[in-house]
Amino acid sequence: MANEDQHDRFLRKNQSLAKAYDIQKKDKVKEKIVKGEVKPELVACYRCKKVRPCLKYSIMETGRAEGAVSVSNEYVPLCEECAPKKKKVENELNPKQVKALLRGARRGRI
Repeated sequence: MANEDQHDRFLRKNQSLAKAYDIQKKDKVKEKIVKGEVKPELVACYRCKKVRPCLKYSIMETGRAEGAVSVSNEYVPLCEECAPKKKKVENELNPKQVKALLRGARRGRI
């Protein structure tokens, strides 16, 4: 019984250390991007295979073999065209939504 407790304790400790290391690694990459230290390198893009100035982005890939699925999170170089697009700001309204709000205001719904 004591060995199982020790095993569980070390397992939890290793998992928390791995998680902390992963978070720390991501924070360092974000700090570099914010500081402007990360500059595009002239390498082959991971998706389109063209040699262009690329930045490293984190992508998640899944693979399947013999009934088992593996998930990997890698930093790969992507050019500006292949890079993931930034999400829109949630508070931003498009012109159609603005017109609908104004129509509602005119009719006394707001």
